[in-house]
Amino acid sequence: MLHRTLGAYARSLPLPPGWTNTDILLMMELLKGVCPFRSYDVWWCQLSMKFFYQNWQFDRERPMTIFSSNNIRYHAHCHPEVELIYVVSGSLSIGVNEEKRLVSEGEFVACGSNDIHYYENVGMDSNVLILIFKPDLLGALRIWPDEFQFSSPYLTDKLKAQPLGELMHSILTESMKSKPGSSFIIRGLILQLCGLLQRSITSLPKDKEPHEQRARMQKILSYIEENCCSEITLESISRHFNMDPHHFSRTFKSTLGISFKTYLNTVRVSLAEIKLETTDASITDIALECGFASIRTFNRVYKSLKGHTPSELRKKV
Repeated sequence: MLHRTLGAYARSLPLPPGWTNTDILLMMELLKGVCPFRSYDVWWCQLSMKFFYQNWQFDRERPMTIFSSNNIRYHAHCHPEVELIYVVSGSLSIGVNEEKRLVSEGEFVACGSNDIHYYENVGMDSNVLILIFKPDLLGALRIWPDEFQFSSPYLTDKLKAQPLGELMHSILTESMKSKPGSSFIIRGLILQLCGLLQRSITSLPKDKEPHEQRARMQKILSYIEENCCSEITLESISRHFNMDPHHFSRTFKSTLGISFKTYLNTVRVSLAEIKLETTDASITDIALECGFASIRTFNRVYKSLKGHTPSELRKKV
């Protein structure tokens, strides 16, 4: 009931220009798992002002955002901003480019610019702190992520990760204040965080070829997100990006670890799940709105990905 109330409230407010179905999806995921000391009204106001775009829009004075989320799940995406994750409690799967790992309490994950990353809820509760900021915030010191990359995005040494987590908590606390000098303090804390991160994980020279491949994949993912409710086939999207279908399919799976069709269905099902929880539209209408050709296909795909049917979810809401 709460999710439907939130959905109705969100639909009653004007969305910022440039929002897509994926932005709404991420917004609702965060609303369901956001840190407890923020009210939903306040959180929505902050969303509508500056947060949670595929192309992130930040306050000019403070080009960053940080938030706490419970049981977050989100399909593969990428953006020019740096994204840092600290697992406060529990466990979840986080994929970064060609790697995917189960990360647990006290561990840290660093996603550089245009790294393709995703969150999977593995049936266990989790709470994470997520910091997203523009590399420009580092000023003249922005050698990362421009000039080097980490040997691995995962820091599993909890002794090394602990001070990083403490800095993340300090940034979150300071970001909640409206005091003079907060922007300077936050920038200083982020610089300290990046410095400690470079000491904690081995760094390597930037590899240009994977970066170019990921930049192309970013365009592909953005295209899917913007057109997921329309008819998209392997042939049509390959043609759109001037690629051979077989090469497109191999490249997609080697980068994300899943096939193009599975990814497309995941995006559509995730959007449908939000609509099931936040609207009173019929399951058939939702299936068609989210790009499925028939209710039969929708039910089959939904159950294969979620382990239960759309009707079973509706009964729980």
